[in-house]
Amino acid sequence: MQFLKSLFCLQGIDNRPRFFAICSSIYLLFIMLLPIFSDNIFVFMLLLGLFTVTLASTTLRRIHDAKLNTKWLIAPCSTFVLIALSLVFFEQNNSYYLVIIPVLCSAVLLTYPSANKLNFILGYFGPVDMQEYQSETAHHKKTKFRIEPTLINTNPESLENTSHSTFQAHEFDKNDYVQDQATFKKPNDIGETIRLKLLTNKKAQLIISTVIGLILIAIATSWTVKFFNGANNVNEIKLKQPLVNFNPLFVREHPLAMPDNYTLYLSKHKGISIHWEADEVKDTTLWSQETAQGDASCKEISFNKGAPIRTLSVQVESSADEEGNKNYFAYFSPLDSKALIQALAFGNNFTLCGYDFSLKGSQAALGRSEEYAQWVDY
Repeated sequence: MQFLKSLFCLQGIDNRPRFFAICSSIYLLFIMLLPIFSDNIFVFMLLLGLFTVTLASTTLRRIHDAKLNTKWLIAPCSTFVLIALSLVFFEQNNSYYLVIIPVLCSAVLLTYPSANKLNFILGYFGPVDMQEYQSETAHHKKTKFRIEPTLINTNPESLENTSHSTFQAHEFDKNDYVQDQATFKKPNDIGETIRLKLLTNKKAQLIISTVIGLILIAIATSWTVKFFNGANNVNEIKLKQPLVNFNPLFVREHPLAMPDNYTLYLSKHKGISIHWEADEVKDTTLWSQETAQGDASCKEISFNKGAPIRTLSVQVESSADEEGNKNYFAYFSPLDSKALIQALAFGNNFTLCGYDFSLKGSQAALGRSEEYAQWVDY
């Protein structure tokens, strides 16, 4: 529990190894969990909030350690949030390389050495009591060589140095981040050497700026191309869809289940369509009045008495049920709606596309529906 508290501490200090470990864990977990929770926006936003708070906390503690301006907190956190949101909401799940931007921002902080010598426990120093993670051997060793203050020596510097405890205190003053004010920057610190050389080398700065600019331009271009390609693909899909999807006569509303396993529908212009399930066929259009081509048994519906009624089209839906059957839809003109309903209400049976249907109980079913009862004349 204390370790978890130290992860969200805003007043403590993290040394470079701890900062590196926490940041690496955040970025790796984000890359692993993004494909899993990208479809669940609520869970993704919770994880993003948790990762951002943890990243901001360790960055702030690293800033305390290096005694830098708190403005250094903005770059890694803001870029991480922006990249995460863009990967999800712009559906760029394959662009994980963009995480390199906040990684580089965090890496810059690693080049700054610690400004003060502190007794870190698991890389942390601060108000959270972490002594339970300190080994007993190290504890006894430090106790053995502990230097107690003495009244004989009146040297102020000596008294100050000996009065500092070598342990990490549980009570921590939020305005005091150090135990010893003596700095210990290593003269040959690799990170600082690299950073100073880059800052003093104008050519290196120009190269880095150019590379970053090219990466950003490539990212923007890639997203723009994908956006327009996506729009073009949507338009192509719409153009490839059959005309029946755009014809208001073929819109199906107000379903009415009939006794012999078929269903009636109405279009926006009161055209009737009949649906039933039948065997699978290869063609999606069995009959079309526009081309007068297709299965001749589908060009009209025949009743046991009365004249047959022509169909506008007979379509087969692409989705099949578990038994391998297909959904058939026969569409009729609004001009034939009254005659068709009258025949369905008072006939004995009808035949369509070679399938026979009984009309027993159809009159009662039609009479119970407000949409279809208007055409039934007794």
